[in-house]
Amino acid sequence: MKEKEILVAGLTVLVWWKHVKNINLTVKGPNGRVRISVPWYTTERRVRQMIVSRMDWIEKQQVHFQKFPAAEKLQAISGEEHLFFGRSYSLDVVYGPGRHHVIFDDKGTIRLFVRPGTAREKRLQVIYDWYRLELAARIPMLVEHWQESIGEKISEWRIKRMKTRWGTCNIDKRRIWFNLELARKPECCLEYILVHEMVHLLERNHSRKFYQHLHRLFPEWRKIDLLLTPVMNRKPE
Repeated sequence: MKEKEILVAGLTVLVWWKHVKNINLTVKGPNGRVRISVPWYTTERRVRQMIVSRMDWIEKQQVHFQKFPAAEKLQAISGEEHLFFGRSYSLDVVYGPGRHHVIFDDKGTIRLFVRPGTAREKRLQVIYDWYRLELAARIPMLVEHWQESIGEKISEWRIKRMKTRWGTCNIDKRRIWFNLELARKPECCLEYILVHEMVHLLERNHSRKFYQHLHRLFPEWRKIDLLLTPVMNRKPE
């Protein structure tokens, strides 16, 4: 593997030449660093052309990282901004006796109630427990709607934190997993992931037929997919 940093229109990009088939352009958080891996035979000129052609997308991803801190960097302290279904809200931490819980008030403030001395990890866990409840409250209605529209039924759905996927579908067991982080994304993303995973019940692989089904059922999927995917994958031209 060959590695090199290049400067393109004032942007520093780390380039990897590998034995791969596709061009993979990535904007990494939390600093928005740009990396690209390309087939070993790709010329540097072609790499630069690719980066320039995707500059608008790169800038949007970097703005996103600047505006919204990564979950693992949050401290769960008063005044901090937290995402809730695509919008940023101020967190108000209230210390006192009683059970840990979260209340989202009508003024757009997330109030986190915890006992004095509660550690950062536990404060964040209380927020994620709240996220789980909010996702769980929205999923059943979406499942009911899309089971009728798609003509397929799932046996169960579950929620967990995942590092590399927004959702998965066990086709044989007809079970769908949702990434807990979807509670930080716009609500349309939750619906899109459900549809995407249910389409796998019609077509197992990401074939042309799979995307034909997806486009027919959810024509706006490409726009929403960009909200979820920090990586642009392209076959070499």
